[in-house]
Amino acid sequence: MKTLFKGKEETVKIMKPLSDKREYRRIVLENSLQVLLISDPETDKCAAAMNVDVGYFSDPEGLQGISYLLGQMLYHAKEKCPSKKSFIEYVAE
Repeated sequence: MKTLFKGKEETVKIMKPLSDKREYRRIVLENSLQVLLISDPETDKCAAAMNVDVGYFSDPEGLQGISYLLGQMLYHAKEKCPSKKSFIEYVAE
């Protein structure tokens, strides 16, 4: 089978009900993005979802509240800089 991604495939035991006939695979991309692939041969549809660890649950140790501070900075900067171009100019100052 030809690999269509650069990264590594990890063997992970995924708990599922016995009635679940889908196949599961976990891969990690070169950029460290973890991907769970689910194959269901009984359907002709496909879907994708993404979960990104952001917010205060992901604040580094010793920097609790940094995500809130960043959010507030972006919110208030938007008041001063309503367009993308003016925001970039504001940050460059």
